[in-house]
Amino acid sequence: MGMKTPMINSAAEKIAYNQDLLTQILLRLPTKSLIKFKSVSKLWRFIISDPDFCLSHTRHHHRNGFLSPTALLLKGDRFSPPSEFSIVPLKHYSKVPFFHYIPDSHVKILQSCNGLLLCESYRQSYLICNPTTKKFKRIYCPSNSAYNFISKCFVSFAFDPLTSPDYRIICIWESYREPCKFNLDLYSSKTGSWDLCIVSFEVDEDEQEIELNNGVFCNGRIHWCGYGEESLYFDVEKECLETMPMALPSRMDAPETCRYFSESRGVLYVAVTYCMSVCLEFDVFEMARDYSEWNWKKRVNVGDAVKAFPELELGCIEYYPGFSGVCIIGSEKQEEPMVVVWADGKIISFDFRQGAWKMLYDLGPGIKIGSLYLGEDDHLHYELFHAYQYFENLSCL
Repeated sequence: MGMKTPMINSAAEKIAYNQDLLTQILLRLPTKSLIKFKSVSKLWRFIISDPDFCLSHTRHHHRNGFLSPTALLLKGDRFSPPSEFSIVPLKHYSKVPFFHYIPDSHVKILQSCNGLLLCESYRQSYLICNPTTKKFKRIYCPSNSAYNFISKCFVSFAFDPLTSPDYRIICIWESYREPCKFNLDLYSSKTGSWDLCIVSFEVDEDEQEIELNNGVFCNGRIHWCGYGEESLYFDVEKECLETMPMALPSRMDAPETCRYFSESRGVLYVAVTYCMSVCLEFDVFEMARDYSEWNWKKRVNVGDAVKAFPELELGCIEYYPGFSGVCIIGSEKQEEPMVVVWADGKIISFDFRQGAWKMLYDLGPGIKIGSLYLGEDDHLHYELFHAYQYFENLSCL
């Protein structure tokens, strides 16, 4: 054994100082390991910190052209202290450092997109963050005199490292001077600048609302959910605004309460909850790939989860759902997505293929999402919660 040691050391040294070979090995390691390995040597830090390597590493870990989320971030629909969110690990337990590396005391997550987060700061600026690398970039609204008269402003984010290392920020705003007329400004990380008013459009006051504050990036486009016959999407590369159908097949004889808009592996989904005396069911709709129509996929009954998990207390009160939110995410091993619901401090998921409920994560006894904001007489599910997919990667800003 002693005679083989020099040979082993020699082989290890050859690998350690052969940059090309070392790069190929590091590309295959998990992101979390690479963060730790930066401290091994100057060469390792140089390789792992290189933007080209970071991009190649992200692209190396896709599955069938899509990235898989590492965790879900659950957050209330308001500004909040950095620590007030809950992490639901999907692959392994990950303690995400939100947001101690940012000097702002209050931030609000607006959107998650393939490893980067778009956040809004109380300092009247926006932050692009990579929680994995603990890096962020502050971006201010463009210098435009019209911004002094803004009545509404909505910001969305487009980023797909599998196609480009660059990201875009879409800012849609309305002026007091011209109500119902919206302008679209576009920021590019490649140029580091804004293009102003590249698109203008009008929305009739009598038309149904389009949720411009809830953009979903999918297939190179930012989509917005609506409650009328049509809604809008913005093609990032073509820099043009298009319409898409929003009329859903009628499935329930009850008024809608909420639409949860999301995407999974290039497909758009809407989960619809209803105003009922006992609200435990919701419908899931799937957009056709040619954007021609929405198709009904499944009616999900959260009450069935109690059969699998008798300890689950949905805490239903009249005309309020017994759960706090719904999101649809991709499954790492299956083509079919899964529905994630949180209730009673537990995160449960419904598998479309197996038609069964699973316990995804238990936040622990006494832990209730959003409890910081609820009074003694408030119900947990009064607050609307959002689920942001967290992708652990080395994407640069």
